[in-house]
Amino acid sequence: MGNVEEEMQVMEERRRLCLQIMGSWATRPERLAL
Repeated sequence: MGNVEEEMQVMEERRRLCLQIMGSWATRPERLAL
């Protein structure tokens, strides 16, 4: 049984990672085709 605060922190970190990846992809349109 994980701590709710820990879960929220993990989700926040994952969200930040996804945003960084999508941001880098936005600068390279050819990668969006994948």
